[in-house]
Amino acid sequence: MNRVERFEAKKVIEYLRSGVSSRYLSSLFSYGREAALERVGRELKRVQAEGSVLSLVVKGNFGNGKTHFLNIIFQQAEEMNFAVSFVPLSRETPFDRLDRLYRRAVAGLFLPGYAQPGLTPLLAGLRPDSAEAEEILGYAGRNLHPRLEAILRNYLEGGDAYNQHILLSDLAGDFVPNAQLKSIHRLNFGKPLFLPRFTVKENIFDYFRLLAYLIRARGYAGWVILFDEFEQLMYLGVTARANAYLNAARFMSPSYGLTAAYTVFAASANLWSELIWKQKNSDFEVVPQKLAARGREHEIPTVREVFGHFLRDNLFLDTLSAFDTRRLLQAVRDCHARAYDWPAPDDLDQITGSLSSDRPLRTVIRAVVEYLDLQYLYGERPEITVAVPEEILPEEAAAGAEDGEN
Repeated sequence: MNRVERFEAKKVIEYLRSGVSSRYLSSLFSYGREAALERVGRELKRVQAEGSVLSLVVKGNFGNGKTHFLNIIFQQAEEMNFAVSFVPLSRETPFDRLDRLYRRAVAGLFLPGYAQPGLTPLLAGLRPDSAEAEEILGYAGRNLHPRLEAILRNYLEGGDAYNQHILLSDLAGDFVPNAQLKSIHRLNFGKPLFLPRFTVKENIFDYFRLLAYLIRARGYAGWVILFDEFEQLMYLGVTARANAYLNAARFMSPSYGLTAAYTVFAASANLWSELIWKQKNSDFEVVPQKLAARGREHEIPTVREVFGHFLRDNLFLDTLSAFDTRRLLQAVRDCHARAYDWPAPDDLDQITGSLSSDRPLRTVIRAVVEYLDLQYLYGERPEITVAVPEEILPEEAAAGAEDGEN
């Protein structure tokens, strides 16, 4: 075995040892998810052929491979010439804040054939005097806030490199003050720029719409947006959750103006049991009441549509069968053998047999890697009792969330 193969195998083992999923792992380990991937493949083909706007909710128990499945989708979408954004949700990137979501989506935007994320490759070959540029500018002028056409036109037709950098930062979510934009416009075109009022809260989704259109216009199949850790909603107050559900509707329905977009929401199954569909004080009841109390009754049907989508159009990642788990662990064993050039043992039942069947899959994988590490280091079968700590689950997150507005 050559050094390159050993190095690649070591990378895989390091990812598995740390419990961190990656796009690289997704290309190697997709056991037991073939049927789910067939569905995703069909939907991606529809987006590619028709320019449709589709979405999917992926749910499963903690540690059963939701993030890994998103990375498999990432790999599949990239092979089909889709631009892909991977957006992990967190307290810093909550779903009720579209400006933060957009900034993270751009920072995590990968185009097929490019190793580094970002907007620059998308705009690099766009000539200001081309029919392609005029088509994109025309779309922005007809459908979006005039500010976006001004930003894009000044970026394409302005000659100052520093100002281009500022405008590129705006398109990436670091918004330029109107006064500065007007100053740049006057410098580039020698005339004033008049703009209607722009607020991030009201107009930010136009940036999503522009980016989706730009991706399609530049010859890509469409835009795949992967939202991971959607159960972070459990940390938000009621009003913030209401806004988050309304934001989700923007990615689910073509009526909000996205072009050729496929959005995947990955969430722990307890989001439904402990927040949305629980018997008392569920979001299905509480959120509409909160909206009505704030005079936002017109938004209640949209929220209910989102709940219906969560109920209908979802994909549950069940625990892998014993057969698929065995195949996966055998692949881990083979990779460990390649990485360290040794005859790794096949008696994986010795380690997995000491783990209860309800352990998360990632826990089982890390335990197997540790077992192989110890046997490799000491040269003999370690006489150990595997005691893997329990996973720490945020089951009390909903109860601990504030009922007030965040």
